Parts: sequence; C-alpha cells; structure tokens
Amino acid sequence: MILLHGALAILSGALAASIALSHPLWPASLALALLVWCVVVCLSPVVWLAVLPAVLPLAGFSPWTGWIGVEEFDLFCLGAAAGSLSRLVLQRLWPARWLRAAERNAGGFGDERLAGGILSLPAASLPRLPLSPDCRRRLAGCALALLAASSLAAVWRGMIAAGGPPVDWFEGYEDPLNCLRVAKSLFLVLLLLPSLCHLLRCQPRSSMRCLAAGTVAGLAVVALAALWERLAHPGLLDFTTAYRTTALFWEMHVGGAALDAFLALTLPFAVRPVLRAVAPGSWLAAALLAVLACYACLTSFSRALYLGVAVAVAVLVCSHVRQAAMAGSAGSGRRRLPRWQQRANRVLAGILLAEVLLVAGIGEFMSSRLASGERDFVGRLTHWQEGLGLLQDGSDILFGRGSGRFPADYSAQVAGREMPGRLHLMDEAEGRHLGLQGAHWLAPQRGRWELLQRVPAPLAGSYRLRLAVRSLQPAVLVASVCHQHLLYAAACAESTVFSPGGGGQWREFELSLHGSAGLPASRQLPVPGFFSLRLLGPAGFVEIDALSLIDGNGSQLLANGDFSQGLAGWFFAARHYFLPWHVDSLYLEMLIDQGVIGLSLLLVLVVLAIVNLCGLCRRQHELAPYLLAALLACMATGVFVSVLDMPRVAFLFYLFLCCALFVNERPLASVPSPAGSDKAPELLCRV
Repeated sequence: MILLHGALAILSGALAASIALSHPLWPASLALALLVWCVVVCLSPVVWLAVLPAVLPLAGFSPWTGWIGVEEFDLFCLGAAAGSLSRLVLQRLWPARWLRAAERNAGGFGDERLAGGILSLPAASLPRLPLSPDCRRRLAGCALALLAASSLAAVWRGMIAAGGPPVDWFEGYEDPLNCLRVAKSLFLVLLLLPSLCHLLRCQPRSSMRCLAAGTVAGLAVVALAALWERLAHPGLLDFTTAYRTTALFWEMHVGGAALDAFLALTLPFAVRPVLRAVAPGSWLAAALLAVLACYACLTSFSRALYLGVAVAVAVLVCSHVRQAAMAGSAGSGRRRLPRWQQRANRVLAGILLAEVLLVAGIGEFMSSRLASGERDFVGRLTHWQEGLGLLQDGSDILFGRGSGRFPADYSAQVAGREMPGRLHLMDEAEGRHLGLQGAHWLAPQRGRWELLQRVPAPLAGSYRLRLAVRSLQPAVLVASVCHQHLLYAAACAESTVFSPGGGGQWREFELSLHGSAGLPASRQLPVPGFFSLRLLGPAGFVEIDALSLIDGNGSQLLANGDFSQGLAGWFFAARHYFLPWHVDSLYLEMLIDQGVIGLSLLLVLVVLAIVNLCGLCRRQHELAPYLLAALLACMATGVFVSVLDMPRVAFLFYLFLCCALFVNERPLASVPSPAGSDKAPELLCRV
C-alpha cells in the first residue's frame, strides 16, 4: 500500500506541476502556490476538506485563460492529493510520531450539547439495516473500483472516437480533452479517497466539521456572487426581466445547471449553523446566509432546483422530528433551544416564505416559467429521446458512447441539432489564424454563438477595432464591447463588419464602436466586460486575424489578437440554444457515457450511501441528515438537469457520496499504541 500511495502522490504532484507551468496567465505564481499548498496539506490533511468546497466556486478562470478542459480547481485537488498521500506514506515510514498526533485528535463524532451523543439511544431500539456496516463498506469499495474501471473504459472509448489523445490545452467540447474533462471529477475524488477514509477513521469529528464549514463557506461565496450579479445587471428586485443567475460558474456559458446542482448540494448545510448558533450574533450571520442562499436559489428560476430543495426540506424536517421524538423517548437530555432562538427561527421561516412569495408575486418571469412547465417537459422528452437514439447497438447500451462524447455525437447525428458555432485554429505558411464556423440553419433567433475575450471595466466612450477577414462568401460580423457577466449583456458598444468575400484574399477593416446608454445609475457596480465577435451570415465560415481593440486612452485591450498563442485568452458562449451540450438528465448522461453498467454502479453507490446515512440519522449523527438531504436533493434535481458533465459540481457530488459511504457509524474510541505492536501503523492508516 505504501508503494501505491507513493506512486499516486508522485503522479498527482507531476500532473499539478504540469498544469501550473502551462497556465496561460500565472505559471510561476501558481507553481509556487502549489508547492505551498502541498506542504500545508501534508502537515494538516484535514485542511483540504474545508478548503476544497470553499474555493470550488472561485477556482475557475476559464473566461480569462480560454481553458475549458482544465481549470485552477484541478490544481487544488491534485495538490491536496499529493500532500495527503505523502502524509500517509510518512505515517507508514515513521509511525510513532503520527500515532501520538492521532491520539490527541481521536474521539467520537457527535455533539453531546446538541444531539446527546451518537450512541445515546439503546441499540435494541434501532431497526436493523440491510447488511452490516463493514459489509456495506466493502461492497461500496468494490462498486467504486468497478465504477473507476468503467470510467477509464469510457474515457478510452471517447478519446478513440474523438481521434486520439488530447494534443492541446485549449481543446473544446468535441475534442479528446473533453473526455477527460467529464471523467476527471471521479478520479480526483478517488485520489483523495485514501486520505478521506483515514480522516473519517482517525479524526471523525474534525474532518466532518471541516467539510461542513467548507461547504457553508462555498455557499456563502456563491450567494454573495449571485447578489452582486443581480445588483449589477437586472437589479435586486427585478423579477420580470428574463435573467437567470449564473454566479461564478463559467460552465454555464453553454447552458447547463452548474449553479442548480451546486445549490442543491449545499443549501441543506445552511440550516446547520442556524440550529447550532449559541449567540444572537452567530445566529444573525447564519440567518443572513440562509436568506441570501434562498435568494440565489429563487433567482436561478430553475424548476428542477425547486424540486430538489423541496426534497431537501422534507428530509431535514422529517429527520429533525424523528430525532426529537427518539431522543425524548430515550431520555437522553437533548439540549433544548433557548426561547429567543426558537422565536428567531420562526421569524426566519417567515422571512424565507415572504421571500418566495415576493419573487413569485411581483415578477412575471417565475410565473411564466412555471406556466410553461408542461410545454417544456414535452420538449425535454423529445430531447431525451434524441439522446437515447445515440445508443445504436448492444455495445453502446452496455458500455455507453464514451465519456464526454454527447456534444459531438448529438450535434453530428441528430438532424437540425448541430452546434450554432465552432472555432478552428488554422496554421498556414503566413502564420496562425482563427476560423469561425456558423450553423447551417439560418435562424439567428434560435441560437447565438460568439467569440469572447475579457476586457477591463469600466467600459465607456468609443473604441477603435482593427481586424483582418477572409471568406469565400460574403460575411457579416458583429463586433461589440459589452458590460457582461456571462450570458447577458447590460450595455454595449456595437458595430458591423461586412466582408464581400471572394478571391481568398485577406481584407483589413478598421471601425469605431460607440456605446449607447450606459448602465442605470442605480446599478453602477464593478461589472466585467467582454469583447464579442459573432458571425451572422450568409457565409458559413470566415477566417479572422490581427484583432486589435484600442480604447479612448490609446490602450490595447485585447491579448493574443494574432492567435500566435492558440486560443489563450479567448472564450466563447452560446445563448438561448443549449441542446447540443447537455442531455439534461444526470441518469441519461451516465447512461449515454458509460451505458447500463456505469449507471447501475452509480445507483448502487447512491443506494448504499443512503442506507448508511439513514442508519446514522437514527443514531443522531450530527451531519448525516445534511448529507442525506444534499444527496437526495441532487438526485432529484438531476432528473431534469445534467450534473456530471460539469467537473466542479461533479467533484462535490462524488465527495459527498464517498463521505456518505465511508463515514463511521461508531466513533473511534481509541487508537492503538505503537508500543509492543507492529500492526499499529497498519491499524491506524488502513483505508
């Protein structure tokens, strides 16, 4: 085992170093930060359980870097894996020192002040669960190993279908790198699994509380980002404009439900600090987070998320009522909330209800979304049928089409469903330039696809744009500079380029972009900007080069305008038309990627996790109800949205799933002493 952990630590560190040194913006800084992070995790492994969920929303700079298949969050995960696995190796090599540290950290999980202890109820009063805990854990380990093998096979099938291994950091959704992008979350969690299991055995209380604290911190970051986005764009109380919050999830540049899945996983944990607050100040902070998180949930206008939150609320209410009844019947002396806190909780419940009624009552967007549910469901059924139609033979049904192959296969094989645009890097004798390809159907209102690059804000005055264009047919390009968070532009300076085409000669253009009305005075917040270039037609393909954007002060705003560094700094986004990128179901995306085998293994793991958590809930485990509510909310939301094709959210899902599978049903009562026992290190570090 020591050799395996050492090899995995070296592999994780090498991959992380390769990513950091290849970063388009900060290679040296990230390499140094990675080294520090590895050392910190090696010294205190429990830290990563708090840090990873907390930084998950922040560690994604794809709109600035142009990377889609790899992002900064991968560095955090790989660095944590390298540091934690190195710690396990050191514990095996020098066990005495680490055993003494473990003895100080050992102890049961639970908060006697709140729940009366995990095992405060007599075992005879608890219903027996199917299979013993040890048997369930062994079964979960086997299922995880099989799922990892299925995922590896799916990656291989996907890359072969895409033309071979990845060759570029900037590959997109139809390229081989997308196969690894979709599958990497499971492998990142598996790299951290030895450390996770060790922490759950030896430091159950601190590890689970770190996970809860990190999750709450990540939720707070997303809630504040959603508040800022609403203030900066449609307005805090504007619930009529068709604007759906995306927060910090750049993955939603082609639609999807990254925010929905993240909120479904994290919202249940917002209840815990409200119930555990011991002072009015801490309760007020927790209540404010609950209000902001509810606002972010409502302004996503996601009906699937609303379903998931309803499931989570039902789980938490039932768990709270059951625990209260069981604790009372067992005479465990369960702590009663102070009267001020009981009243404050009732006030908070009223505020949350009023918040829901406010969003539903004074705006038309939510009512229109709810009213169109039946029509949209019919369209979603059609979309699902088209996705299932990709499984053409027995091999596809059993093993799937391959990881990350849905966008390419769906766009190529379903008539009328092709992507609205593509990017092509072209290397010729005179240098490298970019090709923009539009859709074959001429329906601008159906979908909009644009090439993007972040530009500094604030945006004001006029701009001078230069570019070279080559096309065989006449082409119309629309260039703009906009206040834009991700999908929705608030105020733009825009102009049109008409290229007559023909001759295969480059034509140079210079034009001015003049902004119209700016942002309303009530919404003058720091808003990022995008330079945008989109192809309207009639040409289906144009080549562009030598892009330059000069502001009123004479400053160059665009980087890599000649594409000599590939697509570094360039991004893209779609609007209104997202069918080619997502099948809109967690279950169908797993079926299409990994077939019946992969889907069955995932469902087995989820069932085992739910069974384990139900047993812990009966024993009044402090965090089991929140983990159970999070997983069930995500599975309910996943009926109508994709989850696993968004790596950061998929990582959190797999992390919660593994915690639910391997969290100890009983606290660690003692740690073996190294004296007189050669097996003490093995007993301590066995995973």
